[in-house]
Amino acid sequence: MDTGTLITILVVALVVVVLLFLFRAAGIGRPRPKLRPLAAESRDRYISDWDEIETKFVDAPEQAVREAEALVMSVLRERGHPLTERDLPRDVQNAHRLGYSSKDKTEGMRQAILHYRAVMVRMVGTEDQARREQRRREVAS
Repeated sequence: MDTGTLITILVVALVVVVLLFLFRAAGIGRPRPKLRPLAAESRDRYISDWDEIETKFVDAPEQAVREAEALVMSVLRERGHPLTERDLPRDVQNAHRLGYSSKDKTEGMRQAILHYRAVMVRMVGTEDQARREQRRREVAS
């Protein structure tokens, strides 16, 4: 084997190792967690709690962001989502970063609430979805 071939093999091996590392860091190839559905009562409570947090944001944005994070983490926990930093939804990671370390504190908190809202809609749904589900259950009964 000549030197050129050896260098080519080493470069290819290095590229493969770097790509594998990047895929692992990005979470590609990891199975998605199987999430449990929320009970109707939990869903209604989370929707109500979220409405209160959004109302509170105008007068107490920092408190609202802290409560939003706690509520989102509670929803994720109840649905069985792994709560390790690496496994958290990207919106949760972004919201945490924006809510606590943004240079423009007000805008960062506003963006954080929007990210937390996106997670809540995905994990809990909206009040309209809850009403449609309730009507569907009533019709099925």
